[in-house]
Amino acid sequence: MRRREFISLVGAMAAPWPFVNRAQQAGMKRSGILMSTAETEPEETFSDGYRKSIILSRKTAGTCRLTPEEFHTAYPKLRAWIQKTLEFYEENAKPVNSMHFVRLPLYFGYSLLETAKFIAIDRLPMPPLSAMGLSRFAVFEQGDFNGITYLDRYFIKQTVVTEEAIHFHELIHVIQWRLLGPEDFLAAYANDLDEFGYENSPLEKMAYDAEAAFKRSAPIFDAEKFVAEQLGRLP
Repeated sequence: MRRREFISLVGAMAAPWPFVNRAQQAGMKRSGILMSTAETEPEETFSDGYRKSIILSRKTAGTCRLTPEEFHTAYPKLRAWIQKTLEFYEENAKPVNSMHFVRLPLYFGYSLLETAKFIAIDRLPMPPLSAMGLSRFAVFEQGDFNGITYLDRYFIKQTVVTEEAIHFHELIHVIQWRLLGPEDFLAAYANDLDEFGYENSPLEKMAYDAEAAFKRSAPIFDAEKFVAEQLGRLP
């Protein structure tokens, strides 16, 4: 992956990058909130604990990464599925701003909250990875998540649609998709699922750590800058 080289260029900018088409990625069970108005740098807000745990996992776990051939065979199918799925549900997509959350605008820019959209749904659309030749991800494919993000769209269960912290988590994924681009994001996410499992996957840990800080009312931070900097620090 070219994460470090690419993000090092973007990290200093951390503001309005254009969005890539429609769509987005994965989540799990999450919940609720409160707030502080103090501002601080992301380095002071978050520990690098998730980065250290990733390095430790890489040392102790056997690597089982997709081969380039496997990924390049599956990628066009997955990208086509994402595009078709988003087009099918687009009429139900609503801007995040339409929820009138109080705290999200403190972390994310207005443009992102207006451009990124969510679809409230009873059952999340999960990609048929096994049918695409990626049966190694069958457990993830069958997962019972509360939210999943594809590009700048995310699906969220109707039962938790009012939970601001879940929207926060998925918006972190929106930024990850945007900074890495669809192909690099999907390759990184797939390889990290293979290597670390879902909960220790670097992109998921980043979103969960940021969400945890949001829920415990840690000092406010620029979410886009945070994601750019943390991507650049990944081993």
